[in-house]
Amino acid sequence: MGQAVASVAAGLRKDRDALSILLRMTPDEAVAVAGGMLDLVNLLAKIVAEREGGTAAEMIEATAAGRSDVIQRMAAFAIEVINSGGELPTSVDAAEVIVGLGAIAGRLTEVAAEQEGGTPLDVLARIGLGVAQMEAFEPPE
Repeated sequence: MGQAVASVAAGLRKDRDALSILLRMTPDEAVAVAGGMLDLVNLLAKIVAEREGGTAAEMIEATAAGRSDVIQRMAAFAIEVINSGGELPTSVDAAEVIVGLGAIAGRLTEVAAEQEGGTPLDVLARIGLGVAQMEAFEPPE
């Protein structure tokens, strides 16, 4: 999820150099980032839902409402995958997932920041720190 957090932060900062890294990823790296993006959207939707008194699925749907077909399709995809256990299908178009869910994650980050009275980058920094702490204590494979 760390790469997904960094990608969304780069998007919010409009950092083209950082975003260009996504173009140089191997297919395996892209699938890993897509999986992280799904996890990030799920986490952000839960954070926003807790404060709004709704469900994560409702927050994802609301974020995608009125947006492009890709974003709406990826929102439906995310809800379906999350509801079925959270495993990213192997046949996924990783680039489409990264773009669509990245946009959803960006908007959910903005909403979470509005709720907290902070900035979107503050929200992502806290999530990124939590991810780094979890990864530091994972046993090696």
